[in-house]
Amino acid sequence: MSTSAPSVAPLAAALADSVEAMTDILVDRIVAADPSYGEPGLLTADQLYRTCLENLTAVIGALGGAQPLRLQPARDAGRLKAEQGIPVASLLHAYRLGGRLIWEELTRWSAGPGDARLHDLATRLWELVDLYSDAAVEAYRETEVLLAHSDAQFQSRLIRTLFDDHSGNPARVLDVLRALGLPERGAFAVVAIDTEPTAPLPGKLTAALQDIGIRSVWDAQIDAYIGLLSAASPVAIERAPATISAFVTDRVGLSAGFSTPHLITAALTEARLASRSARPGSAVTVRFGEEPVAHLLVAVPETGRRVAAQILGPLLDLPAGERDDLIGALESWYRCGGSAAAVAEATHCHRNTVRYRLRKIRDLTGRDTTDPRQSAELYLALEAFGLLGSDSPEH
Repeated sequence: MSTSAPSVAPLAAALADSVEAMTDILVDRIVAADPSYGEPGLLTADQLYRTCLENLTAVIGALGGAQPLRLQPARDAGRLKAEQGIPVASLLHAYRLGGRLIWEELTRWSAGPGDARLHDLATRLWELVDLYSDAAVEAYRETEVLLAHSDAQFQSRLIRTLFDDHSGNPARVLDVLRALGLPERGAFAVVAIDTEPTAPLPGKLTAALQDIGIRSVWDAQIDAYIGLLSAASPVAIERAPATISAFVTDRVGLSAGFSTPHLITAALTEARLASRSARPGSAVTVRFGEEPVAHLLVAVPETGRRVAAQILGPLLDLPAGERDDLIGALESWYRCGGSAAAVAEATHCHRNTVRYRLRKIRDLTGRDTTDPRQSAELYLALEAFGLLGSDSPEH
């Protein structure tokens, strides 16, 4: 951009001597034209005056060629307005008012409307107003992004503290709930979604839960997404599993419902146990208490693996195809209530094949499905293997 010609420099420079008086006029015009600047708690009178003075001084200095172009006052103004919550439209309006005021002063100091210097100064002035406005808006947007990121980080830290153990300071969890805008009373539950740490939370899940009367906040932990559900009544919480299952394709655990936020930590333990009480890789939502045997096994996983290896060991050592046939027959046996005919129909094989496989299991494990105690041991080992594997690296 070209600098002002020497003939216009004295006219523009004459404004520098009256910049403080111009600032008073500009401040009054801005406050009168835009209520955002008069709202308490936003921009103080001193901040507004200082910002106007710095920008008027910079524009007038650049206009007359007395100073190099300095956009820092505009950037400072944009950052300040974003931090104080002044709308960007108000920011731009202030620059237009400032440009108009400078033009009024230029015409007052000129030789009249026919003064040729005004033509050059008009072009230069509105180029400068555009430059300063653009610089201010750019800084405003950058600050908005930084503030949003900072707010998101702060909220994330707050949510994480919800699930900490506050037994030594029970009032802390209430403070966190208030800061997050969540109620201190009502119906609550904790959710654990067993997923990879890099997997995003389904974007529409929070909105879908809100549609059925449930507010939720989520924390991305190293091995799962943890959520606190809050509703006015337990009825809404009862609807949560179906809604979550519609959006999530991983194992999900839901704690028992509770009515006081001081139970969040205990509910988190329940939710984690419940999520691990479904087979790995399955898309199932398990409520705590629905699978008591599975809860027991995942609570003591090493013991569960040893049980699987001890009871099913010879069976697990078979070639993969034969092993899978026998494991499948045993799972179907329990799923079908011990009916060979139902197992045969479910697995598309003859009843004699089912009986043969059950005898083979008996011979390998020393346990018969027709004996209640031995059958219970087989079921426990089968569940442990499905949930945890065995303690043998081959399995």
